[in-house]
Amino acid sequence: MLLGFSIKPQDTVESASIELLTTQNQFEAGKPIQLRFKGNAENLNLIISTALATVIIEPDSTDINEQIKFTIGSPLNRMSGILNWVLVSNSEKISDGILNITTNPEAVAKLESYLGPQRIAAGGDDFAQLTLLPTDQFDNPLPDHTIVTLTTAIETIEKQEELKVQNFISWKNIYSTTKSGRLFTAANSNNITSKLQTIYIDANLATPFKINYSRPNSFADSDQITTFESSIIKDTYGNIIPDATLVNFVVHTSSGDVLQTSGNTINGRAQARLLHPAKSEIWQVTAYITGIAQSNTINITYEPALTEIITNWDSNTRILKVGPLKGRLNQILAEGTLVTLNIMGPDGKADTVAKKTESGTVTFELKKDFYKSGNYTLTIEVLGVTHKLEAVELL
Repeated sequence: MLLGFSIKPQDTVESASIELLTTQNQFEAGKPIQLRFKGNAENLNLIISTALATVIIEPDSTDINEQIKFTIGSPLNRMSGILNWVLVSNSEKISDGILNITTNPEAVAKLESYLGPQRIAAGGDDFAQLTLLPTDQFDNPLPDHTIVTLTTAIETIEKQEELKVQNFISWKNIYSTTKSGRLFTAANSNNITSKLQTIYIDANLATPFKINYSRPNSFADSDQITTFESSIIKDTYGNIIPDATLVNFVVHTSSGDVLQTSGNTINGRAQARLLHPAKSEIWQVTAYITGIAQSNTINITYEPALTEIITNWDSNTRILKVGPLKGRLNQILAEGTLVTLNIMGPDGKADTVAKKTESGTVTFELKKDFYKSGNYTLTIEVLGVTHKLEAVELL
């Protein structure tokens, strides 16, 4: 028996064949991008990948020349940079490539500017940095070597200079002048202008200054006020220091105390005030701008506010009346002036009582419940002036 058979050949799978017809690989942002192919591949899709997103697009309808076209539109064609594409057929990669999307240096649509700090010190050493970022209508940075014109103006002096974009930005260090004031900056590129910005050039560090004082009288009455005032405080270049600069006035008294008052400058001058002392004193006053400058030292003498203390002691009622107390100008002392009575008893024990005046007088009563009969020494003190009563008998 003879057996015969034959083998039927399998269908041959024809590999996809595709040819890229588009030779351009650089496009301007916002302009249409079209990739054209020719070949026999089926089920074609184009995968687009940019910094913005990754998307899959289908081909446009095939034209009469049997070319396959893919159109890359907004927003993928608006962002400058690298655009990667991969052509797939039946989910298999058959071709890929890179496109470069660039910006037009003549297409400036916006010129952003950043400045800091806005306040610098006069003298030419301190500076503010101005950073400029020109972009097109799609907010893409402009390419390197794009020209930006910077204009600076202070008072009547105006200056222009050209800056070039490098690494997408343009910048300039703007140094201070020796004179304080306001310096204005603005930039433009292809008729697009940045916002106007201001650099405030403040006075540099203060230099030594002088102080003086004024007062209604020279008496230590704890009632009037002494006013301290500085000269106009300036820096090395003659600029008046900024308003609200704090000036501390430090007072060393002849009794060893240290007092302090302060004031802020207005138009370069600072004022501060202190109440007159309650007793005769000599004040030494020096003013400081902490860590920067100090003034000369002035001496202020305060004389006793009264020359005598009038007293009236009644042994029967044990009442001591002090006053009327009058000042150096024969005026009644201010209401509430402190009067201190020191009481030294026969047993050597001491006591102190204080009261405030009313209409220039004050009354002390030494009651039997507290002070036994005997001879006492009474010392009255008012505004640093003392008056002593010896051997006062308490019945």
